[in-house]
Amino acid sequence: MPLTPFHLGIAWPIWIRARDKFHFVCLSFGAAVPDLEILWLAPFVSEPGHARGLLHSFYGALTVDVVITLMVAYLLVPPIGRWLRKRARNGGEKWHIFAGVDITRAPRDPAWAVLSALIGTVSHVTLDLFTHEFNPIFYPYHLDKDINWLLFPDDLSLSLIVFYIPLGIILFYYLLKYWTKPGPDKA
Repeated sequence: MPLTPFHLGIAWPIWIRARDKFHFVCLSFGAAVPDLEILWLAPFVSEPGHARGLLHSFYGALTVDVVITLMVAYLLVPPIGRWLRKRARNGGEKWHIFAGVDITRAPRDPAWAVLSALIGTVSHVTLDLFTHEFNPIFYPYHLDKDINWLLFPDDLSLSLIVFYIPLGIILFYYLLKYWTKPGPDKA
């Protein structure tokens, strides 16, 4: 079972460190986009853990995942954000503010948008090496042996726990600290 939101536990701390450069949606959606293929592939594979292909490969992370992420950041999020803000109660809702930044705005700098998307997608594929047995990182080429760096190869659940508990804590910390609140103090 994909625990996609936990990938944000890597993306958000990176964004907070350089929020004036990185783009929130590109980094966040980039960290989640590989799991979109699980929705499409799951009905066609015999083992749920094998519902992975191009989007979970490094080739996919560097190409297709980035394109999908940029399309979402430029074409989908800004108009939906404007539409939702217009319909917010009293016009004062601040759901679209994360660490003092309006996250529904399109990226201003395409180079930083691409870099943000790349970091997000590559971090997802890399983290999955530690938390999943099957990782088609060289897709479309299949190797005879599954590629993973599980800390506990005989206990997948334990390998998941070792990563997802800290990432979950980080995720909830950032949600509580920064959603609709000002940004962190710059040191």
